[in-house]
Amino acid sequence: MRSSLRTRLIAACVLIVAIATSVVAAVNLATTRNHTLEQLDGQMNDLATTHGQTIGVWLHSKQAVVASLVQAAAAADPLPAILAAERAGEFNLTYIGYADKRAIFSQQRTLPPDYDATQRTWYRLAAESTGPVTTKPYIGASTGKMLITFAAAQGAPGRVGAVAGADVLLETVTSSVLAIRPTPSSYAFLLDADGTVIAHPDAALALKPASAISTALSNEALAPAQRGRRLELGGRDTLLYVQTVPGTRWRLAIALDRHEATAALQSMITTSAIAALVCAAVAAALLFWWITKALHRLRRLRSVITAAGDGDFTLRLPERGRDELDEIAAAFNRFAGNTDQVLQKIRNVGESVRRASQEIASGNGDLSSRTELQASSLGETVDSVGKLTLTVKQNADSADQANQFAASACQIAEKGGSVVTSVVSVMASIKASSSKVVDIIGVIDGIAFQTNILALNAAVEAARAGAQGRGFAVVASEVRALAQRSADAAKEIKRLIGDAVQNVDSGNLLVADAGATMKDIVASVQRVTSIMGEITLASRVQTAEIEQINQAIALMQGGTQQNAVMVQQAAAAAGSLQKEAAGLSNALGVFRLAA
Repeated sequence: MRSSLRTRLIAACVLIVAIATSVVAAVNLATTRNHTLEQLDGQMNDLATTHGQTIGVWLHSKQAVVASLVQAAAAADPLPAILAAERAGEFNLTYIGYADKRAIFSQQRTLPPDYDATQRTWYRLAAESTGPVTTKPYIGASTGKMLITFAAAQGAPGRVGAVAGADVLLETVTSSVLAIRPTPSSYAFLLDADGTVIAHPDAALALKPASAISTALSNEALAPAQRGRRLELGGRDTLLYVQTVPGTRWRLAIALDRHEATAALQSMITTSAIAALVCAAVAAALLFWWITKALHRLRRLRSVITAAGDGDFTLRLPERGRDELDEIAAAFNRFAGNTDQVLQKIRNVGESVRRASQEIASGNGDLSSRTELQASSLGETVDSVGKLTLTVKQNADSADQANQFAASACQIAEKGGSVVTSVVSVMASIKASSSKVVDIIGVIDGIAFQTNILALNAAVEAARAGAQGRGFAVVASEVRALAQRSADAAKEIKRLIGDAVQNVDSGNLLVADAGATMKDIVASVQRVTSIMGEITLASRVQTAEIEQINQAIALMQGGTQQNAVMVQQAAAAAGSLQKEAAGLSNALGVFRLAA
């Protein structure tokens, strides 16, 4: 957003006028506000004091009636005095209690048989005091309304003979308190010293603590003071004034609605603000006319300088006077002339630079193309040599692996030959052991045959013995059967051992043939291992030579690529210079210069 000098001057002057007007208005308003609040504090304190004194006088008059009633306690018939006191004090109920626990009431009362006047609160409170007393407010059981009791004792504490008492409704006090309304939204309420609510516009708050009205009503907030305390009661900004009712422990509080009480002050603030705005508007109009007239030549200067900013250096300012604007015009004319000359020189030089850079760019382009072609050829050569190197390396690696496999095969073949030789020896041992087993089986067969003969002879002898040899015959029969089975088993084992010996002989021949074959394999593998070693050595030498060729070509390629990069950079620099020269020429074309 553009801000002109004229606008800033007008704004500054209007701001100064507005600040001065605001300061004066603020001082006046502060003084008026303080004076208004002081008057408000005085009026509210006077109002609270007046109503408090009225309540105090009312209470004192009731106490005086009760104090006079106690004098009739010693009369033979105190009832006429009790009735007269009830009418004079406008009491709800009047009575006298005696030290012998009986009581006389102004109205008919049905008392319980165990009624004891000396145990009533009003009696004990008066008996302990040296003068008339007033009980705390309470709700009457029969009326359902708030009452207080006035009482006075006959005699000194400890020697009380009777106590006169009177109950009175607090409607008069409540009406008086509720009538206090300094503003439509303001109100008053009456409290006991312990914060118990006695009278309040909201009857539901009666005999409740002050905190039921608002948590802001602490003991400190309810202490009497000459200045109002600012609180929030019922969601409204309130000034609270508290005064003690004379001769009692009661406190009269006035909750003044601050917004309504200071309405006149708010109206004055609004009027002052409007007056300040009107003064600022008039000052702005006058300053606008004067500054517009004074800055007419400055607008001409602005238009010429704006044209120069757009590139037109052919305009000049008139130089007719001797003030600051004429000095600015002369300085601008010199600046425009000098700038015109400099720009013409720059335009000529820029054209020369543009032509030279164009020729350099053309030469660099040709050199860059040839260098890129050479770099491309070297790149293809490097790729081919790299592939050849990779192939030779793969062959060398394969030869190494084949050599390793051949050496491993040779070791395995030699180990196999040793194993076959061991097998031949083991087979021979098995054959010898089998022959020995055959001999042992022959011995077992002979033993079985002899056992069979002996068993047969034993059977014959048992038969001769008759009945006495029958058990021996059975045993001989069993022994003969066992001998026969042993002979059969021995023959079967002999047959199996014979077959095993034949198989061992066949295996021995096969193992011998395998041993000879393994020797031939070992010799062949050793020859292959020797040949693979020679191939591996030749492949390694070939790989080293090709790597040297590859490194030489790589160095050539690196140099060529660096040359290509340098040529490209030179071409880019020449192109950039050409663009800058063209841009300079175009930029200078914006200016309108003298011929």
